Amino acid sequence: KLVKSDKPHLQNTFTKSAINLSYAHLVRRTCHEVTTQQECFKALHVEEFINRFDALTVDDHAMLKHLILVFHNFRDSDIMEHKLKSIVFNETPKKYDGALREAAIFALASRALRKGLEQDYFLPIFLTREESHEVRIAAFDVLMQGTPSTTTFNKIMTYMIYETDYEVFNYVY
Repeated sequence: KLVKSDKPHLQNTFTKSAINLSYAHLVRRTCHEVTTQQECFKALHVEEFINRFDALTVDDHAMLKHLILVFHNFRDSDIMEHKLKSIVFNETPKKYDGALREAAIFALASRALRKGLEQDYFLPIFLTREESHEVRIAAFDVLMQGTPSTTTFNKIMTYMIYETDYEVFNYVY
């Protein structure tokens, strides 16, 4: 618990969510030294937010979405990258809906783009027709923010020839 006070204004829903988001932002700004960054994230209790996320049920959409936004503010953390990847690739024991996975894609995007991993992370998701259109469109967005190769464009265009989801098809074209 970040704030240990019983003052009424600190119990408001908006205040509680702002505290989490601000804390995550401050941790990221504090842990800017690359050589000690991951130890700093661990020391400042990033894993507690992951535990809070894992304790929620898949039906608690508002709190799950809020914690994904908090994860976005922790975006330089290896621990957070691993957690977001597991959500995006649906490799968690709980199966999250498309809207939450879409938010996880955007939370993971800046780190993936900075590391040049957008094709490794998001091209397989985009090319999987079993994925929801929201998830596939989010993956496509992140791919286009990077520097896709000619091969990537050729692969996307080849898949679009046989695309059956009109939302994805129309968005790409």
